[in-house]
Amino acid sequence: MNEMIDNFNLKKWITITIFLISKFFLFFILLIILELIFNKSIRFIGKKIVISTNFHWYNILYENKVFDSLAHCFTLFIGFIFISIFFENYPTIIFYIKKIFDIVFVLIILQFLIRVINSIMKITTNENNHQTIAVRSFFQLLKIIFIIFCVLVIISILTKNDIITVLTSLGAITAIVILVFRDIILGFVSGVQMSSTKMIKVGDWIGIHKYNIEGTVREINLTSAKIENFDKTITSVPTYDLISTAVTNFEVMRKKNIRRIKKSILFNIQSFYFCNSDKLENFKNFYLIKNYIYKKKKEIEIFNKKKNIDLTLDINGRRLTNLGLFRQYALEYLYQHPKISQSETLMVRYLDPTPYGLPIELYCFTKTSESIKYEEIQASVFDHLLTASKEFDLKVTQVTYSSNF
Repeated sequence: MNEMIDNFNLKKWITITIFLISKFFLFFILLIILELIFNKSIRFIGKKIVISTNFHWYNILYENKVFDSLAHCFTLFIGFIFISIFFENYPTIIFYIKKIFDIVFVLIILQFLIRVINSIMKITTNENNHQTIAVRSFFQLLKIIFIIFCVLVIISILTKNDIITVLTSLGAITAIVILVFRDIILGFVSGVQMSSTKMIKVGDWIGIHKYNIEGTVREINLTSAKIENFDKTITSVPTYDLISTAVTNFEVMRKKNIRRIKKSILFNIQSFYFCNSDKLENFKNFYLIKNYIYKKKKEIEIFNKKKNIDLTLDINGRRLTNLGLFRQYALEYLYQHPKISQSETLMVRYLDPTPYGLPIELYCFTKTSESIKYEEIQASVFDHLLTASKEFDLKVTQVTYSSNF
């Protein structure tokens, strides 16, 4: 044992270990000092340049810590030179430290590029421009490419192979790479298409029937789109779905400050009838259709007299019906409503009969796109028409559901 200890020369190794630890400690202290010096210097120089050139991007570059990454690069460069000075008698240590520095340098360059891209994206992004989507998609794709390239460079450093050899060896798994990045590729293509066709942009009010969601687009990135619903919840959908599925864009209505009403009232067919003279006299008291009844009654009398029609039967000739008069009343009511747009499509029409009755649909636009005001206008219209239908002896269909307990 004594011979082994003598051969090992324990005191010598302890001395060397302490000496190397001291050198490493001093080396790291030097790196920290260099980092502080370069960080302060680069920020100071950058600020002076901004002041002298009226460069307004300094705050964005500062927020994204671009100057910090630049300072790291200078620190690593000077530190790389000092490696040989600090560890000149230890070639193995120099070799491994330089390899670590190479990897760290690649990571710092990647960090610098990503921060620069984030800054440029923030500067060039304009939420009211359709090109925003393409810019975001392009920069996000660029970041992914840089990350992949840096990973390949690190693999090249660790395996002592050049980058071409690493790329060649990865050629066999191209299909797997494409599969992994399928959503990213589709998202990039979708962003370009949306930008070129000006279909959707950030801030648009859209509805996606596939997911039964409706709200405002808050973000469109490479893989997903974030939509803020009217209840303030956030829904994320794949970016590709914005061009592959049916999407309704309501932004035109919001720009025009209008919003569509498209709802129907279902009437019981058993309540429909031809109007006789007494009924017409009663309906003439309704202000909105008074002139219409007078005009139509005269027109029908001339027609029936000309055709010499036997009017003893209600079915013979032309006659007004309570349903037809109500439809005209609803139309006139919309024409006279101060909060219904008269410059857009406005009609009251019959839909296809159903087993539950005949729907009459109101199709018009309000003069506001604000949800609360829109709902108030829509409610007031239907409150009035549903109640007014009783005056025409019409019955609104009510389906009664029975439960067996």
